[in-house]
Amino acid sequence: MDFDLIKILLKSNHVKFLLAIFVSILAHLFLLGGIDLYNPFFLKNSDNPNIVIESHLEAPLKKEEGLTKKKSSTPKKNKQIDNNSNEKKDSSSKDLNQEIQNNELNDTTQSFDKKEIQYKKVVIDYDVRRSLDGSPVGVARTMYFLGENNQYTIKNEVEAKGFVSLFYWNKLKQTSDGILTPEGLKPKNYHYQFGSKIDNFAAFDWESKKIITTTNGKISEFEMLEGSQDMLSFMYQFMFEPPLAKMKIYITNGKNYKPYDYSYIGEEFIETDVDKILTLHIAKFNYNNEERIDLWLAKDYKYLPIKIRKTEKDGSILDQSTKKIEIESLEP
Repeated sequence: MDFDLIKILLKSNHVKFLLAIFVSILAHLFLLGGIDLYNPFFLKNSDNPNIVIESHLEAPLKKEEGLTKKKSSTPKKNKQIDNNSNEKKDSSSKDLNQEIQNNELNDTTQSFDKKEIQYKKVVIDYDVRRSLDGSPVGVARTMYFLGENNQYTIKNEVEAKGFVSLFYWNKLKQTSDGILTPEGLKPKNYHYQFGSKIDNFAAFDWESKKIITTTNGKISEFEMLEGSQDMLSFMYQFMFEPPLAKMKIYITNGKNYKPYDYSYIGEEFIETDVDKILTLHIAKFNYNNEERIDLWLAKDYKYLPIKIRKTEKDGSILDQSTKKIEIESLEP
């Protein structure tokens, strides 16, 4: 189907009458279906994304597995009553204990080395599905880059596909840039844009500890706390500060600036066609209505967000499920 031609026809003066009738019918369908017109994408829970992970990282060896292998490889000895046998047994036990201690030290060293790995580039592609029938209605891509002098950039784009693109042909774009510090990401600028109707911008003035937001030309100023993030950077801040280290983050969306308290839901496996990915599930609730944000963070991949779900006040669900991850690590 030639969507560009259809878009031109929709804007043409010759089809205003037919378009008015069509929009009226569509409005009734939307009202009867309970769809929120403000949000262009609606998704259904999908716990089976087809994920392809391209990375130089290896899954960490579990400590219990290493100890079990060592213990199982040691043959059991029959009890002996002579002193020589007891001495041999004591010597063997000491050797086994020494091996276990060495394994624990090696595991600790490997764990420390893994924490020091930095990602130079991360590209995550998401499928976007709506809540009514689970059919795909769009795609999303988030790109994280770490450049020279520890300068970072995060870009996110969400685009409608298929029939939905006839009515929402504008892309949702977000960008965040700043610097990577020992404490993690320190944003400088954040931009949120959806077509020509929504254009929000936030500038972080760390010296004066202020955030200046510009919303469709209206300027506001907020007192800023240390560790503040924007709507993009906070999801990648978990790479440098584990999600359970603190359960509150101050975030700006380019319009407002407020604290986000989130809760720990539990550890969950996300099923894929090739493997299971262990995730840490956290969520931010609004106890006055159904509005909430859920994140599933991959534990073996520095807590990257592989699944994002947004539930609106009316109960409609925006779900982004990862289908592909590309990772490039910095040279050690």
